[in-house]
Amino acid sequence: MSKGTELLTEGLSKGYAGKTKIETIDRGGLAFKQSRYVDEATGKTYHDEWLSARTGGGQELAVIGEEKITRLYAGGVISPKQLEKLGITEKEVIGYLIKKVEELGNKTRLFEDCAPAPDGDWQYVYKVTDKIESVGLTRALETITFKGAQVFVHGFEICPIKE
Repeated sequence: MSKGTELLTEGLSKGYAGKTKIETIDRGGLAFKQSRYVDEATGKTYHDEWLSARTGGGQELAVIGEEKITRLYAGGVISPKQLEKLGITEKEVIGYLIKKVEELGNKTRLFEDCAPAPDGDWQYVYKVTDKIESVGLTRALETITFKGAQVFVHGFEICPIKE
């Protein structure tokens, strides 16, 4: 695994764990959240911006030395009305997502499938849908189901940045 892809996992983990300052910024008239992690001793910079909404998307950037990589994501949680029928909340869905991303670390949201055993009624799956080697693009879907019903989905695109 490259240092850039390791930094995607490290930076995301620090943001979820509350070790980075999360700020609200205006981007195109929309309220985005922003997390930034910089380690000047090693030359690492991780930057994440996402829409603070039930559905939407964002972009992560990881830079370490000459290596640069981006991970785009979009999707979100099903409607509150649908969640209510299942007896769960958006907060529970996002809580489960954060738990799984922290627990799985670099086993997920990168270049390989990840489908751990279900946690009771909950199931997390990350599935690579295709790879386009000519430009280094990997696309994937991350899903969470509750009692067999899909309650969360994110599409991902990961690609090195080449000048």
